Amino acid sequence: MSGLIYRDIITQIRRSFLGNIIPDILFFLMFLILLGKYKFSPLSIVLLYLPTQTSIIPITLIEADSSYKGRMLSMTFPFSKRELVLSRYLSCCLYQLYGIGVMILFLVLHFLIYRTYSPAVYLGIFAGGLLIALFMTLINVMVSFVGNINISTIFYTVFVLLAAAAYILYLFLDIDPLDLLILPLPLLWGIAVGIVAVTGIISYSVSMKAFIRSCR
Repeated sequence: MSGLIYRDIITQIRRSFLGNIIPDILFFLMFLILLGKYKFSPLSIVLLYLPTQTSIIPITLIEADSSYKGRMLSMTFPFSKRELVLSRYLSCCLYQLYGIGVMILFLVLHFLIYRTYSPAVYLGIFAGGLLIALFMTLINVMVSFVGNINISTIFYTVFVLLAAAAYILYLFLDIDPLDLLILPLPLLWGIAVGIVAVTGIISYSVSMKAFIRSCR
């Protein structure tokens, strides 16, 4: 199964990563240098930009499958259907390591330069960005199995637009996220992790059923 994961990651690097690295660097520098003094800077890149960027891998992979009949070819390999579906989830989640690295680098530099928030808040921003990225990735993988490339692209676009609209609304209303925390932080983070975990289970189950149906 490691071969399937390796193939997916190489495909992502060849088809998308090299083209995204320049925009990623530009946004990184813009939010760190030009907009770094503003409170929304670390929130924007960690909670919105990076999760939407790293969660696009399922779209890239389904496009590669469609172009080169990759999914049909995979079914000729000596792997079970469970392994084929699981490898796609693992490769998409492993790609998040790139986003995690960028998040950590940005937040560390932002803290050292501006110290806008306390270390605990920076850690919370990082955890929030990681959970958002995983949640979006799990949803996008599921959609890529259920639908075709067009449906996946449309869903991803709508998903990103809704997230951006919610974030812009938050900025204009000047809402302090801490004012929205009615529950204790440990319980709140537990609920957030639970939502992502349940989403992963449901997403994998739906993807598995859709893949089995497509093989008939």
